[in-house]
Amino acid sequence: MRSRPQHRSSPNPSVPAPADERPHDGAPRGASPVLAASNLLGRIGLDAAGCARRLAFLAFDAADVENLAKLRAFAHANVDGIVEDFYGHLLSFEETRRLLEDDETVKRLKKLQRQYFLRMLDGDFDRDYFESRLRVGAAHANTDLRPEWYLGTYSLYLRLLADRLSEHYSDDPGTLLALLGSFTKVVFLDMGLAMDGYILNGYVDRRLAQDYRRMAEVAERALAAKDELEQAKADLTGMIVHDLKGPLGGILAVTQLALRKASGAASDRHFAQIQRSAQDLMRMIENLLEIDQMQAGRLELRLEPVAVDGLLAECAAEYRAAGEIAGMTIGVTVAAPLPVMVTDRWLLRRVLNNLVVNAIRHSAAGTIELAARVDDAHLEIRIRDSGRGIPPEEQAHLFARAGRARSAHREDTGLGLVFCKMACERMGGTIAIESAPGRGTTFVITLPAAASL
Repeated sequence: MRSRPQHRSSPNPSVPAPADERPHDGAPRGASPVLAASNLLGRIGLDAAGCARRLAFLAFDAADVENLAKLRAFAHANVDGIVEDFYGHLLSFEETRRLLEDDETVKRLKKLQRQYFLRMLDGDFDRDYFESRLRVGAAHANTDLRPEWYLGTYSLYLRLLADRLSEHYSDDPGTLLALLGSFTKVVFLDMGLAMDGYILNGYVDRRLAQDYRRMAEVAERALAAKDELEQAKADLTGMIVHDLKGPLGGILAVTQLALRKASGAASDRHFAQIQRSAQDLMRMIENLLEIDQMQAGRLELRLEPVAVDGLLAECAAEYRAAGEIAGMTIGVTVAAPLPVMVTDRWLLRRVLNNLVVNAIRHSAAGTIELAARVDDAHLEIRIRDSGRGIPPEEQAHLFARAGRARSAHREDTGLGLVFCKMACERMGGTIAIESAPGRGTTFVITLPAAASL
């Protein structure tokens, strides 16, 4: 029985590193000793039958064993030149050169590499050999050497050996092909086991985790930059809109003073138009400010007892004159006495104002009705007009601030409806639409009846 001396892999191995050999214990070749290192074969469930199947899949047989025996004498004569060329190539690339710390390291690794190369030609691929290949793959995975560089070294082995064999067997191509075929099977056996070692050592999981972490960092930076930009835009919009309220308030004050002194002259009608336009602009400014406050969660409800029927009457009275100019009549319908609700009076009034103005703007003539009823679950307020109606494809976008559909007969910004939706939700309710082309439009506000006295 012959035994082999032990050759330990380097802690900082070159690519690929020499195989760990069996301890000098006199054990027969082909036995399955208990290795001192971790049993990687057991971790991947590769038993003796599994090892044999891998060799069988590569079609490795007795002829290949004979071919490797023929190669051994040639390899002993050429191994030093192959190892020198092998390391010369590794040192020319940063990705592999970083594993070779200094001249002493390279010298030591060349010696180990010589042993590994000759071991590949033994033709004795027992469990010890399989375990050592797994261990080498795991060791390289631990250095974070990417698999494409590690696998590339096997191609380098094939090329270096093929170049020398081609010269030696130039007059015998059949033998050349047979020898290279057998050696290639060994190379692919080692490559497969090395990749198993990479997987066992968690290389793939680490790489995925690193990639996910990098992507997450990029996404976080992008989101932070976007948030900063959005905040800057919101701050700028808020400042501009807020500053507009000052001069606009001045315009409203002047027109109100002029209308108090109305004399029936044509100029009075102009002042009235200026005032209506200024009021519309003020309403849009307030919508913008309050939408931003609600989106940022800064709008606090000012709860107070509210007589809803009185609020409807106030709204109708305020816009009755504007409705008459547009050929509209505005009425209030309350089927039964409504309870006093506890809600934000100003916010609810602003919702009603927006909906009535919207009805006046989009109705050529006819009626606008403000109706309300209450049951055990909720208070329902309906604002109905007899206008053109809204097609179903537009209704889905009416309450969206971004991407709202526009049509030839809906030229406004749509911020009023966005505000209405957000305000109703802020008060714990909802807003919905009932409409069809040619049949008018009804907006339905639903508020919780629990907020009542």
